[in-house]
Amino acid sequence: MIEKLSQVWPIVEAVARDAGATAVGASDLRDEHAAVFAEWIDSGHHATMDYLAKNRVARFDPSSRFPWAKSVVVLVVPYASERPDAPRGALSHTLARYALGDDYHRVLDRMLRDIEKALPEDVKTWRYVDTGPLSDRAFAAQAGLGWIGKNGMLIDEEIGSYVFIGTLLTSLENDISSVTVADRCGACTRCIDACPTHAILPNRTIASEDCISYATIEHRGALPDRVAAHLEGNAFGCDICQEACPWNAHPAESHPAFAARQEYRATPLTDLLRFQQSDFSRLFRNSAVKRAKLAGVMRNVRVLTSGHEKTTIRS
Repeated sequence: MIEKLSQVWPIVEAVARDAGATAVGASDLRDEHAAVFAEWIDSGHHATMDYLAKNRVARFDPSSRFPWAKSVVVLVVPYASERPDAPRGALSHTLARYALGDDYHRVLDRMLRDIEKALPEDVKTWRYVDTGPLSDRAFAAQAGLGWIGKNGMLIDEEIGSYVFIGTLLTSLENDISSVTVADRCGACTRCIDACPTHAILPNRTIASEDCISYATIEHRGALPDRVAAHLEGNAFGCDICQEACPWNAHPAESHPAFAARQEYRATPLTDLLRFQQSDFSRLFRNSAVKRAKLAGVMRNVRVLTSGHEKTTIRS
């Protein structure tokens, strides 16, 4: 009977790397960053994301939801670090890099599913890709796949932070050794200095209420003036803190699924102002952009094209 993760680890690594992961590691079930998360929630920095507060019990004790779980397998998958050449005012200039290709939830979920299929039938598992009460970055750091930088991102000293993270809970005991990666941020404050809304907090978390990414994706209704005035050409998400990070100088090659779509390069941003739901669904099929919904994206575009923000859309 399989009881330990090491007994299936060669299979896990082989399947993960064949699917396009650049790194795979394992962690115990305890989240060492849970106290920081609790402080973040108590301070109200989750803004309107009430579901995060509702999941805090499972965050502190994942076994309360999955009593059989004993370990977490963590995958790291790179996405495109550069936007493609495109005409001035093209949609592709205004989307966060992670959203230029296919929806990462689906891609990484398939990768995790492939690992599940390769495991013995008596091994219990549960997949999460940024969808459950677990901190993927915390478990990735605990698995030795990087450190959590001052901007709250997982950073690998060789490939930087343009990566997605997938987690797979298993019923196997974790006996895979991992070495904690030393914090290499040092005295650098480039990400903090670059953030136009001052959303990066001293404890390596983000004040969502001031974050461009949160505002353009999760926030419903009118954008707060303090954020709307500093969108910096972002219609969905934001990469400003990652662009400023020196550890992103030599990123990994993107997984093919996350290559920038030609449609985004060929679509003027202002075209979205005329979109109906059918147009939105067609252009953003299998895309993370759907998270903001048509109303949210159109709101963001109106702000960007109304002259309300102080900078121009990227060329």
